[in-house]
Amino acid sequence: MQPPFSLQQLIQTAVQYNAAITPLPVLIYIPTLFIFLLLRRSTRQDTSRGVLLLLAAEWGIVAVLFFMTYVGKLHPVGYFLGGLFLSGGLFYAGAASRAFPPHFFWTRDLQTWLSLGIALGGIFGYPLIGWILHRDFPASISYGLMPGPVTMLTLAVLLSARPAPKLAIMMPAFLWSLTPVLTIWWWGTWEDALLLAAGVVSLVATLKWRHKLEGAPVKDTLRFDF
Repeated sequence: MQPPFSLQQLIQTAVQYNAAITPLPVLIYIPTLFIFLLLRRSTRQDTSRGVLLLLAAEWGIVAVLFFMTYVGKLHPVGYFLGGLFLSGGLFYAGAASRAFPPHFFWTRDLQTWLSLGIALGGIFGYPLIGWILHRDFPASISYGLMPGPVTMLTLAVLLSARPAPKLAIMMPAFLWSLTPVLTIWWWGTWEDALLLAAGVVSLVATLKWRHKLEGAPVKDTLRFDF
């Protein structure tokens, strides 16, 4: 299977995209920090709605601005990928609107350390590998509002669900974490190996901890507690 466009075209698209949305690639770390604060203090289930909405917004931005607006200029596959990514954002927005959303919370346990490790991998590991491969910002496909780091952040958040992550809500992020199989083969984007590894680890952990969901009570509150 041949790639729809060359690595050079992809990098040039990343340059145009990052330049156009600057300073968003840096400012996106502000809501990311806010997500971390919510995970740390989220003793109420309704704070998790805010976390899901912030994730949904990031998926929507990447879908519309990166895939549909910029990758779509290179090849129609950009619109297809944008549609898939947008559907993931709508899925998480819908999860936030449910009567009983998941409860995300960081505490001192293995779930938290695994969640934090994947989050830090998306924030720092992705751009570090890009730098090693001489793909510095703005010629970076691994910085800020890009599909890989956003998906890794999503996996990290969903892994912190209490009493355990649910397979169904993680499916969009799981499925997207398989895309490095193609991106590495087509373009040698080895930074995406982090996403693939995060997806595999998250899936194994989800299956391992699903027994915690048996008989677990479901509770919800009526107001947003930001």
